[in-house]
Amino acid sequence: MIFCKKKPKFTWKNYLTLFFLFAFSLLLIRFLVPSGSYFGSRIDWYSQHLTIADYMRKQFFATGNLFPDFTGLGGGTNFFSLSYYGFMRPDVLVSYLFPSIGTAYFIQGYAILGILMGGALLYYWIFQKGFSNFTCTASAFLYMTAGCLYHAHKQIMFVNYLPFLILAFICIDHILDPEKAGNYHFRPHIGLVLSLFFCILHSFYFFPSCFVACILYLWHLMPEHIKNVPADGQKKRKCALWWNYIIDVSFASAMSIFLLLPTGLAMLGNKKDTGGFGDIFQMFSVNTGMEGLLYGNYNCGLTLICLYAIFLCIKEKETRKLAISVFVLLFFNIFEWILNITLYVRPKCLIPFVPLIIYLVAQALERIRQGKMKLSLPLALLACLPVILRLQNGSHRQNKMQPLFYADMLLLLVCVVVCIVLEKKKITIPVHSLAVQIVGLILICTIPTLSYIHLGQQETYIAREDSSRDSFSQEELEEYATDSQYRFDFIEHLATNANYVVDGNQNKSSLYSSISNTNYNVLLYDILHMPIGIHNRVSMTSGEDPFQEYLMGVRYIRTIPRELPAGYTILKQNGSHILAENQNVLPLAYGSTALMAEDDFDQLSYPQNLDTLTNRTIIPSSAEGNSSSDFYEAYSSQMKEYTLPENFLARPAKRKKATIQQKLPEEIPASTILLLSFDVNNRGKRDVTITINGIQNRQSGPNAPYPNNNKTFTYMISSDESIDTLKVKFSKGKYSISNIKAYTIPLSAISNPGVVDFQNEETSGKEILNGSIDMPEDGYFVTSYTFSSGYQAYVDGERVTPVQVNKAFVGFPLKKGAHSIQLEFRAPGKTLGLLVSGLVAALLVLINLVFVFKKRRCEVKAL
Repeated sequence: MIFCKKKPKFTWKNYLTLFFLFAFSLLLIRFLVPSGSYFGSRIDWYSQHLTIADYMRKQFFATGNLFPDFTGLGGGTNFFSLSYYGFMRPDVLVSYLFPSIGTAYFIQGYAILGILMGGALLYYWIFQKGFSNFTCTASAFLYMTAGCLYHAHKQIMFVNYLPFLILAFICIDHILDPEKAGNYHFRPHIGLVLSLFFCILHSFYFFPSCFVACILYLWHLMPEHIKNVPADGQKKRKCALWWNYIIDVSFASAMSIFLLLPTGLAMLGNKKDTGGFGDIFQMFSVNTGMEGLLYGNYNCGLTLICLYAIFLCIKEKETRKLAISVFVLLFFNIFEWILNITLYVRPKCLIPFVPLIIYLVAQALERIRQGKMKLSLPLALLACLPVILRLQNGSHRQNKMQPLFYADMLLLLVCVVVCIVLEKKKITIPVHSLAVQIVGLILICTIPTLSYIHLGQQETYIAREDSSRDSFSQEELEEYATDSQYRFDFIEHLATNANYVVDGNQNKSSLYSSISNTNYNVLLYDILHMPIGIHNRVSMTSGEDPFQEYLMGVRYIRTIPRELPAGYTILKQNGSHILAENQNVLPLAYGSTALMAEDDFDQLSYPQNLDTLTNRTIIPSSAEGNSSSDFYEAYSSQMKEYTLPENFLARPAKRKKATIQQKLPEEIPASTILLLSFDVNNRGKRDVTITINGIQNRQSGPNAPYPNNNKTFTYMISSDESIDTLKVKFSKGKYSISNIKAYTIPLSAISNPGVVDFQNEETSGKEILNGSIDMPEDGYFVTSYTFSSGYQAYVDGERVTPVQVNKAFVGFPLKKGAHSIQLEFRAPGKTLGLLVSGLVAALLVLINLVFVFKKRRCEVKAL
């Protein structure tokens, strides 16, 4: 509601206030970030958000393609599997113009700018509605210290759309204000369209919540807007407003189809591994502790004053509908499930409602200052109840915040009681006094600030000089990793470097992204049984697995000497880091005459299927014949069982960390692989991690958001020297180890005898492969690019249908003789999406030009 009829104007006092708000926010950031570090977390920000943006930039520099279809990460995949990370965001695009400046400076700079602009826009939004400078300042403080803004340096897509959402609220105000709407040179709705468009561009995952937030705000403003409309025209006016809003949202969504359509098709083609929402009871339960609102970073991260303001606003007729709607969203878990697109019940989807919650706080503060709203002690006690419940059921993090919980409750109750007592004694507080306003701001903002600092101090910030990547210069890496027909992986700091590339043409077997190829994920973790070193299996990291390295063509690796796998020779060493090469791996593309039917392969048990997969090309059973003997002579696995004592992995200290050196019963000869596996039964609540000779396996705890379900730990231990001892590190926790099994196999057994060389040539356009091959007999053309829709293959200029080979990759049959081969990738939905977005954008421009023409013609007639 607008508290004054006269339109407020910005003065020097307002600009001075914004200056102090900016200075305060920057001081908070400077206080939290250690000297010599980026404003970014080591894990999510560094390994995903920054590194993927850096990869996008490097690929643009290498190819000149601003809007690519294909990426060399993760075994080669649809580029739109990375679109969640915002390759069309302004900060990413602007970074392309300044190749000499590191990507990190653009990403962290834009994040900080987003915090400042969000606070400034919220201040302006509240101010232009007629609220006092005190209320506007307090509201901006609450926004800039909200716990959710923690993600400006972590999961940046959780919050980077918020300034544009606030701008959408401002545009809705202007649309409903006849005086402002009449002064527009263009159709006033264009501001809302563009604001929502940029919300989608920054974070399409949170757009459903943004859409609902705008609906609630428009619904809240409707009574004020139509009160001067004649009764017989109010229904028509309401319908017109809602219809226009739907059109505006449709325009914003349609303009984003160039991104949404190919991204949606990429998501539908793959399965996202989540923890689900537990059970039906959780989905239909209520949130008595208000975890979606209070004291967190994966929720709104606000404090008790906000919950108390919601309760106060429920009492008032003008704000009742909005306050009840917001409370219902916060209280009932079913709405979290819906707004999370039915993936799970988690409060991160409530972050877009932070501006509306703070708007309710502003309503309550202004009415209290004007004497139009009375404080209520029972409501204050009711607001404290969720905190009391959380204290009783507190987790480890909540226990650390207990002093803040108590302080927040005490401060709220004391302030309410004091104000009620002063009111009863008819003692007037000089609310316009500068001293009173400063004290009020301190009382309102102290707990949010302390909570923001506490959450920020839990983070590990990435150092500007990070040793996980900088041990070799880019020139050195490019000099030694010379053959583009093979992959170059980092097998140290696996999660951090999963997406890191030296240049934009580099191919990698690893990928850490929210969307990834399901078949490839299954191959790595369910067929090859690669170690899972982090608490989810969303990340597809490289590792010391000779079978994976051979199959994926990982010729070049960067690692440390003690973890150098068998078969690799050192090319260069800098300190404790080495570059190594293995020439005996498969190229990215080749011909194969050693074939095996998929049905026959599926009948093999683990681990006998491992060397079979590297000695034969697995093709669809319906291709030709009915058995593998129709293609090639039968293969017999060379895996041999290796007996270990029952107590070989006995923990010396139950529930405590421990490191042991275990002597093997028999020495493992050089260039021999020891395959070790065992089951882990986790009876505790924490992750279980066991590292053997530098290879880490982890089983995520029962409450992990993306559980890896890694209940059988597998290790591929190999070296060019003999091995007689294993170094085993146990994490603390309540767990047991059982069903220990071990096998050995010579490294020389990993070799496909039917490989035919493919002569690769320069590619152009959509081509990812172009070259020739001479097949000595009928066989298959095989790649290690992950299979999905979008591939187009040509043999001697004629199009053929690609099929899935080796359980996860692209291939197709090839007859005996010499052939030219082209393999292209076109992201499904990209062309149609670009066409629709272009037409809708042109239509939007045309509509506004017509609007301008009609307006000017009316102005001329009026003269």
